[in-house]
Amino acid sequence: MASCFGGVVTVLPFVRSRRVGFTLIEIMIVVVIIGVLLSVATASFTKARDNSRLKSCLKNMQVISWAKEEYAMEAGKSDGDPVVITDLVPIYIKHDPECPAKGVYTPMPIGENVDCTIEGHEQ
Repeated sequence: MASCFGGVVTVLPFVRSRRVGFTLIEIMIVVVIIGVLLSVATASFTKARDNSRLKSCLKNMQVISWAKEEYAMEAGKSDGDPVVITDLVPIYIKHDPECPAKGVYTPMPIGENVDCTIEGHEQ
């Protein structure tokens, strides 16, 4: 390019234009990394949720067992006598406990463990 000031000729070097942004490969790598992290996190959250449900269910069964024992002492019941949940609610337990995994509790007779219909929820 010629300059009209003083007759000096300046030539601009070849400037390589670099676009701003990310390439497709870079974006795909980021998406893959995010996908792997989400799959690991989802598995961890699912396991934690199931573990929490199990612990809550076991605690509910323990509360029912304690209520059964208190009922048996006050009502003069002995081992093997039947118990229904209406014998325990609302006197010994405020409300009928619900299994967080949507199971159903069976109080069972005095001296036996409470049962939940969900597999793996045993006392």
